[in-house]
Amino acid sequence: MQNVDYAHFDFGERLNGFIHEVMNYGGAPRTEGDLTEGQKVFIRAVKREMVKYADPNRHGYPHNLLEQIESFTRTIGDLHNSYFDAGMRKVSDCLYNRWKMLYEETKKLAAAGGDTKPAWVDVIKTEQTDMPAFFDA
Repeated sequence: MQNVDYAHFDFGERLNGFIHEVMNYGGAPRTEGDLTEGQKVFIRAVKREMVKYADPNRHGYPHNLLEQIESFTRTIGDLHNSYFDAGMRKVSDCLYNRWKMLYEETKKLAAAGGDTKPAWVDVIKTEQTDMPAFFDA
């Protein structure tokens, strides 16, 4: 696990760090086929989280960094509960361990004043194309 500077916390960098941690566990690069089901679910949740924060005008967009990490922590907790209720213990155990880690990070960010820092906004880069935005075949 990488060291996190909570005084200069970058939520997007941390989300990318989660992906890097899972995809390079033990120092060896891995493909998605090498991951456990729990790790796959976590990686997909992180990727969904990154897309969720691309539009700051979206209704319910967090007001600060602390709200963002709290929201992500709740998302992982909800996923854990869903898999636990479905009887998928290995997946739910993996998600519980990630939730526990995120819960601790949330407390550390709160102590470092995360509620005073502006929310992170993801910038999605797209390739330029000559195709019209709306193409009716």
